[in-house]
Amino acid sequence: FTEPSPVLDLKAEYVGVTSVNLTWEVNDTASDPYTYRIEVVEDTAIRNVTSDGRRAEITDLIPGTMYNFTVFAVAANNETEGEGSSISIYTKPSQVLDLKAEYVGVTSVNLTWEVNDTASDPYTYRIEVAEDTAIRNVTSNGRKAEIIDLIPGTMYNFTVFAVAANNETEGEGSSIDLYTKPSPVLDLKAEYVGVTSVNLTWEVNDTASDPYTYRIEVAKDIPIRNVTSDGRRAEITDLIPGTMYNFTVFAVAANNETEGEGTSIDLYTKPSPVLDLKAEYVGVTSVNLTWEVNDTASDPYTYRIEVAEDTAIRNVTSDGRRAEITDLIPGTIYNFTVFAVAANNETEGEGSSISIYT
Repeated sequence: FTEPSPVLDLKAEYVGVTSVNLTWEVNDTASDPYTYRIEVVEDTAIRNVTSDGRRAEITDLIPGTMYNFTVFAVAANNETEGEGSSISIYTKPSQVLDLKAEYVGVTSVNLTWEVNDTASDPYTYRIEVAEDTAIRNVTSNGRKAEIIDLIPGTMYNFTVFAVAANNETEGEGSSIDLYTKPSPVLDLKAEYVGVTSVNLTWEVNDTASDPYTYRIEVAKDIPIRNVTSDGRRAEITDLIPGTMYNFTVFAVAANNETEGEGTSIDLYTKPSPVLDLKAEYVGVTSVNLTWEVNDTASDPYTYRIEVAEDTAIRNVTSDGRRAEITDLIPGTIYNFTVFAVAANNETEGEGSSISIYT
C-alpha cells in the first residue's frame, strides 16, 4: 500500500474543559476505507485514539492544558500510515470556585475565588464588570481582584473567567451580583426637636439614590432601636424628654441589604414644661418660686427663669427646683417664666409662667 496523503484542514470543532472534538478532510480517491490514528501528546505523556471517520472526540483531558494532536491517515491494511497533520490546542480552564466579595466599598469591590485545576499556575483571569448595558474588563494575575471606579449604591454583575497560559482560551465564567455601598448621607440635621420626638432631614448626592431607603439607628445609652424611612427625612417618636440620643442614618441600596457608612448626630430632646409653678414667698423686692418636674432625666437639669416687667427682661438661673428672685420693684407686676434646661445647657423645654405682684 502506498502511504495516504496527510489529512487537510485539521481543526477543533469544539474545545471543552476535558474534551476536544477534531475534524479534518482527506483528498485521496482511495480514502473510503481509511481509518485514522490521533496521537494525543501532553508534555511527555502520549496516547492514541482511533477513528473510522473524519472526526474524533478526544476525552479525559486535563483542564487548561496544552495538547498536541497529530492525525495520521491509515490505509486499508491498517498498517500503512501517511504523514501526520498536527494542531496544538489548550483545553478550557474549569470554572473558578467560591467567587465572593472580600470587601464591598462605595466605589470599589475586592473579589476572591478559588481554582482546582492542576494546570492553574500560569492562569490569568478576566473579570467582566457589567452595570446595566455598560461592560468593561479587568485582568488579574492571581485569584483576587480589586475593581475600582464603581458607582455608589449600584448593582454590578461580576463574571470571572480563568484564562489558560496562551492568554486566549477561557473557561466558563462564574458570576456574582453585588451592590456597592451607598455614600454616607450629607447635611444631617434636626428640622424639629420636641419633648418626645425629633424630625431629622438629610441629603444624598448619589446618582443611584432614587430607590434608596434609610435606616435610622436611635441610641440612648445602651438600648438601640431602628426606624426606617423611604425618603430623606424621618420623624422619630416615643423619646424620653430631656435625654441625649445619638441618631445615625444609613443609606440602604435597592437590594434592602447593602448599607453605606452611617452619619451621626447627637441631640437632646426638650425637657417637659415644669409643673406646679408657684410663689412660696412674695416680698417687697423679692419673690421665692418653686416648681416640680416629672421627667426621669431631670437630675442634671438646670433652670432659666425669665423675669419680665413691662418691656424689661432679665434671666436668673437655678440648679434646683426653686429660685429666689431679688432686686424687684415694690408693688409691681412681674411675669416669671421657668424653662427646664437639659444637661447640654442648651436645649430648653417650653416655659411655664406665673404673674405676681410684689
